[in-house]
Amino acid sequence: MDDLPAIPILSDPPRKNDALFMVGAGKPKPNVHAYEQTETEVVCGPSCKPDREIFLDNCKADGVLVRMRRGGGGVVVLMPGVAVIVIVGLRRSDEAIKDLHRRIHRPLIAILDPAGQIGIRQDGVSDLCIGDQKILGSSLYLGNDPFYFYYQSSLLVNPDLKLIDRYCRHPLREPAYRSGRPHADFCTTLARQGVSCTVKELCEAINLKFYSEFQKHPV
Repeated sequence: MDDLPAIPILSDPPRKNDALFMVGAGKPKPNVHAYEQTETEVVCGPSCKPDREIFLDNCKADGVLVRMRRGGGGVVVLMPGVAVIVIVGLRRSDEAIKDLHRRIHRPLIAILDPAGQIGIRQDGVSDLCIGDQKILGSSLYLGNDPFYFYYQSSLLVNPDLKLIDRYCRHPLREPAYRSGRPHADFCTTLARQGVSCTVKELCEAINLKFYSEFQKHPV
């Protein structure tokens, strides 16, 4: 019985990807599950102020669901063309948030940009960028019992970026490298950067390779 994995108790109500966190907690870590988003929805963290950060009338008019998630970070629009990456792993008691993101992102970068030709890098606290444009935003929820991290991110493969401007207001807080730019100028996609892989292909690569790359790229 002592060898059974510790399963977290997550507070109600259920939130985005809670089921994947629970499944991942019971498997060898880090456990990753990347999947293709099939519908459009707006997802925000517990510190979000919906009336100031989301165009709620546009969401209602279009039948777009607004959902909560665990963990910090800003409002995101999940939509077709986006890969959602969910990872459960063991965290270190003395590890800074930015360092934990770096530990997660190094293997992701190695999978997405193995030769370094695209120039993917981490910026801000938890973004992945090409040049000064964002291609991935992420969020962390830190558990204490058990001592796990619960990570989720959205990778912009080939979505319709105009939907971000339709549903998201300018954020109340932003990383320095954004420099006040609107969503359309701040974000890019892998497709725009010449990457021809489909969302499905990238998800399969992440699911297949993440664990081994994680072992190769300790921080």
